Amino acid sequence: MELSSRKEQILSAIIERFISTGEPVGSKFLAAMLPMTVSPATIRNEMAYLSEKGYLDQPHTSAGRVPSDKGYRYYIDKLLQNYAPSDADMFRILSRIDHSEGDANAILSQICEILAELTGCAAAVASPDPEGAVIKNAQIVPVSKKNVMVVVTTDAGTLKSRIARLDRELAYETMELFYNVISANFTGAQTGSVTTAKIQSATASLGEKALELMPLLVSFYECVTSAAESTVTVKGQANLLNIPELRSSAPEIIGLMGNTEAMQQLLRTATDAPVELSIGSENEFGCLRSATIIRAAYQAGSGRGGTVAVIGPTKSDYSRIIPLVKYISGVTGAVLTELEEN
Repeated sequence: MELSSRKEQILSAIIERFISTGEPVGSKFLAAMLPMTVSPATIRNEMAYLSEKGYLDQPHTSAGRVPSDKGYRYYIDKLLQNYAPSDADMFRILSRIDHSEGDANAILSQICEILAELTGCAAAVASPDPEGAVIKNAQIVPVSKKNVMVVVTTDAGTLKSRIARLDRELAYETMELFYNVISANFTGAQTGSVTTAKIQSATASLGEKALELMPLLVSFYECVTSAAESTVTVKGQANLLNIPELRSSAPEIIGLMGNTEAMQQLLRTATDAPVELSIGSENEFGCLRSATIIRAAYQAGSGRGGTVAVIGPTKSDYSRIIPLVKYISGVTGAVLTELEEN
């Protein structure tokens, strides 16, 4: 349903004032600040219409109006201007990402933390879909005489490590044999194709050396299995406790954010829009009925993609947060693409 220009101006003014102050907005304030000359009585009639159609709520009989979920949706879809992040925000984002980490998950953790700090909300980042990720290499890093770290890297920039405990000090011949087995059987293979049966098959012809190599191969298998799993990084959960509208539901939301399967469902985008929102009652989880999820998909060079998102109140500063989420999703895709190419 399309609203008249005057109704849109009134709705927009109410939403922006309510986001700024958190207080219901009355007709006298609107009459004083609207660019057009309209009497308070006319404004009250327009506000009554917007309330009747579900765009505004009236908390108390004599109070002003506050936006409803429907009002926020109309404002975001039709009235919100296409802002860009400030130069200061863009600088903070780019300067905080440490490309030298060399690990996609570590970089996603940095990005998630930055997003939570900049918005004052909770943030979440889903890693690229690991399906089809290819094993680039495996390395052995000595830790002590009988302990070594097995490190596996994929073409998606994911780096996983596990400690292997040996019965004796690692011999050069054993390490060389490990590299030969990995190179011949697993380098270039998709992570999902590495099974225990393939590990056993690769060691079947090694004779007595198979037992010596087994701790290294078990650690290798655990690394690959971990690399094949989607991850969701969450930061800023404590911010929710400082948001009045979410304070009562914050413990339940924080619990939800600790559930990887639920978060993967929550972060799944349904459209090709640059930024996608679920406002209040549009959210499927009851604890999010006073919250808005702002999410944007990103694509790495390999074509695999993930999602960055902010969880905040319905009374969010959309003109700032939406551009931030959109910008950070682009930065995330670019950084992961660069990581894949190196």
